[in-house]
Amino acid sequence: MVDDKCVVCKGTGTIELLGSQCPFCNGTGESNKLAKSYLDSHICQCVFLDRKQCPLCGKRCHHDTPNKPKILLSPE
Repeated sequence: MVDDKCVVCKGTGTIELLGSQCPFCNGTGESNKLAKSYLDSHICQCVFLDRKQCPLCGKRCHHDTPNKPKILLSPE
């Protein structure tokens, strides 16, 4: 079931973006309240990829910080 998996690492036990063990489930991939509450109020991590999609939740960019545009546009 989806509920049995850690929502941050999606049950893999590793943070793919960092290539390290998931600190929320300690690498077990099991669901826990800490991971769920973190994902509910997490800071958008789109700056690590394309600034268009958050790699943690898979949603479109939702951060709002100065000097870091939500979508980079080409000058053309």
